[in-house]
Amino acid sequence: MRALVTLRQQVVDALLALAFTVLGLVMLLVPNEDGYSGGPLWLSVVIQLFTTLPLAVRRRWPTGTALVALGAHTLPNPFVAHSLGFWGSAVPLAILLYTAGRHDSPSRSWWALLLALVCLLTYGIHVPEFRGADDVLFGLAVFAVSWGAGLVIARLTHQREALDSALQQLEQQREAHGRQVVLEERTRIAREMHDVVAHGVSVMVVQAGAARMDLDDDLDAARGSLVAVEETGREVLTELRRTVSLLRSPSQHTDGAAPSPGLAQLPDLVESMRGAGLTVDLRVEPSAESDPGRELAVYRIVQEALTNALRHAGTTRVDVHVTAEPLAVEVRDHGPAAAAGREAAGEAAARHTPGAATVGGGNGLVGLRERVAMYGGSFEAARDGAGFVVRAAIPTEPTG
Repeated sequence: MRALVTLRQQVVDALLALAFTVLGLVMLLVPNEDGYSGGPLWLSVVIQLFTTLPLAVRRRWPTGTALVALGAHTLPNPFVAHSLGFWGSAVPLAILLYTAGRHDSPSRSWWALLLALVCLLTYGIHVPEFRGADDVLFGLAVFAVSWGAGLVIARLTHQREALDSALQQLEQQREAHGRQVVLEERTRIAREMHDVVAHGVSVMVVQAGAARMDLDDDLDAARGSLVAVEETGREVLTELRRTVSLLRSPSQHTDGAAPSPGLAQLPDLVESMRGAGLTVDLRVEPSAESDPGRELAVYRIVQEALTNALRHAGTTRVDVHVTAEPLAVEVRDHGPAAAAGREAAGEAAARHTPGAATVGGGNGLVGLRERVAMYGGSFEAARDGAGFVVRAAIPTEPTG
């Protein structure tokens, strides 16, 4: 519990010791009515030096310096009288007791207060003027208050240090939370970017492949596929602008930014996938308006599942069923065997189009699982016969 002493504190304590030493010696050599006097002068001078000089190192050895000074006064008491001045002796002793209470543990500094009581009780043996109970009680009050003040200041200091440490930890936690929020936001935006780009590019690749196959045989069909590519590209650019706007500061947000897609936009999504060649059966059970974040998760699940069906199974048949009470979605494709005719040709074109198999990088299902987990829901993606099924359930309120 010993305090770390700075150079400034050492200088202050040295000056304090010098000042009280000079004051005490002056009080001994010049006749005055400060405190009590008696006994050999040389003994009083020695005791005075043992009382005031320890002030110079009081912070280094708090209880030790108090015991030395009090011991110098207590040991001669049974044998001979000596001077005990108020400003030259009592005040320095009170300062040493305060220092013991302030910079040492109560279990050790308590011994200094006990020795002070012994000194007061024995001083009157050879100094009759100090035999009154009032003198003892006054001296004890001065010493006890000084020691107690040291204890109180020490406790307040420790509480302040503990509070400062707690505030520092809170600040570190706040910074860590801020970094975590930024990381989660980046992850969310990356997920949005993946969903938008993977869906749009997959549709564009399939349509471009179909257009290439139709160039020689059916110009109208090829033209229709290229128009679908153009429209899909515009939709992707719109989605990208909306997603990138999330990175801007609130003052930079455009007022006309499109809202996040939800259940109401599922028919448009399905229609665009039908234009790419999928046969999609969409069923959405009507319900009251739900959380936009949860609706966006359902939209992205349907988008990713349809994109994967188009990419891996070709222009197959897909059943999409969305229930709102509770919010759940199931997307089931019937596999490549369901494709036929021109759809099969479109699938072959897409399969042989450079880069078609690598669109999305395989991170889509991971992103969907993270989306659903964020709301405390369940997610399942597995093969179902020749096809593939994706199921998700999102509770109205997060679980746990």
